[in-house]
Amino acid sequence: MSDYSQSLISLLAYHATARPDAIALRHKKLGLWQHWSWKNLLELSERYASALYEYGFQNKQTFLIVSAPNIDVVAISLAIQALGGEVQLIDQSVDTLTTEDFLRHLAILKPDYILVEELEQLVSIETLRYHPIYIFYIEQSKLSTFEYDYVVAVDKLLKNSNEKYRIDFKTSQLEPAQIAFSFERIESNQRLRVQYSHQDLIAEAKHLVQNHHLDHHEEAFVTRAFSSVGHIRYLWSSWLLAGFNLNIPETLNTRDRDRQIISPTLILGTNETYARVEQLIYNRLPSDKWLAKYYQHALQKQKNEEKLSLIDKFSFALFKQVILEELGFSHLKVALTVGQPVTLVTRNFYQSLGVKLHEWGEYAEWQSTQLDNSQLHSLPITTIT
Repeated sequence: MSDYSQSLISLLAYHATARPDAIALRHKKLGLWQHWSWKNLLELSERYASALYEYGFQNKQTFLIVSAPNIDVVAISLAIQALGGEVQLIDQSVDTLTTEDFLRHLAILKPDYILVEELEQLVSIETLRYHPIYIFYIEQSKLSTFEYDYVVAVDKLLKNSNEKYRIDFKTSQLEPAQIAFSFERIESNQRLRVQYSHQDLIAEAKHLVQNHHLDHHEEAFVTRAFSSVGHIRYLWSSWLLAGFNLNIPETLNTRDRDRQIISPTLILGTNETYARVEQLIYNRLPSDKWLAKYYQHALQKQKNEEKLSLIDKFSFALFKQVILEELGFSHLKVALTVGQPVTLVTRNFYQSLGVKLHEWGEYAEWQSTQLDNSQLHSLPITTIT
C-alpha cells in the first residue's frame, strides 16, 4: 500500500497536492451549484480540525453527525478523523429520522460531541440524562433558541478559532486500523453497530475502483441518505481514493432534477432508489400518444419475458435517449446497487435502456448488544413530533 493511501486523511492531502485546482465536490444550495477544489476542501477541513482541537476534541472520542450532506459535514467529518476521532452515523436518512428516534439514539449512544443540521432537532435535549461536551448546529430555526455554552453554531466554531494549534493533514500520522466511521441502529431492546477502519474502507474502495475502472474523471452523484452504510463504504471512500468529483443535491425534492443537470457517470443507490426512479418515468410517459402506448406495451412484454417484435424494438430505440436524459443517465458509466438486489422487473426496465445494474452484495456485519434496564430507562420520556 502506497504512503498516500494509509488513511482517508492522507488521500485528501494527496489530491490537494497532486491536483489542487481540480473539483472535489459540488453542492447545490439555494438553487445554485457551488464547488470546492481539493485544495479548498483540504484548507476548510484543516480549519475545522484546528477549531475542534481548541474545543477539546481528542483522539478516540466519538462525534455523532445527524445532518444531510453538505460541504461543512464533509469537512468536519474529515477533521474529526484527522484528530483520531470516530464519526458516528445513525443508519437512517436524516430526512426520515424523527425527533423521537434521534433522542432515543442519543440517550443510548452518548457521543462525546454532536453535530445536527437544525437546532430544532434538540428541542427536547433537557429530557436527556446525558450531557455531551459540545453540540454544534448548522441552521437555527426562529422558533428554537438555546442559552447553553455547550450549544454552538458551526459558523461560530470557525470564527471563534484562532488556529493557535494548526492541524496539518499532510503531516498527520494515523494508524490504518483507526476507526473512521461507525454506524448505529436501535431496534427494540438491541443496539446494532458496525465499525469501519481507514484500512477497511480503502481496501473496499480499491476493489470497487479496480473492478469498474473508475478514475478521477468520474462525476458521482450522492443522494440525501448520506448516513447509510453503503454510501460511506462505497461512494465516500472511492471518491477519496480515485479523486473524482462528488455532486450533492440540494434536497430530496430536487434530487431528480439535480441529477438530470449533472448527468453523472457513477450512480450508487438501493433497490428502493432504482424502483422509485423507474416509477417516475412511467408516471411521466404520455398516455394518450400512440407511440407511448407502444412503448408501454413493449415494456410490459419485457416484464413478462415475452419476445419483442420489430415495432417493440423500434419504440424502445425512440424513447431510450429521451428517457436516459430524463433520468440523468445519458452519460452513465457505472450504476451500483448496494444492499438488497432490485426486482427482476426493475432490472429488465433498466436493461431495456442499456443500463446494467451492478450488485455490490457485500452486507454489513452488524454487532448486536442487548440493552439493559438502566439504558432503557434513560430514554426521553416525552415524544416530540
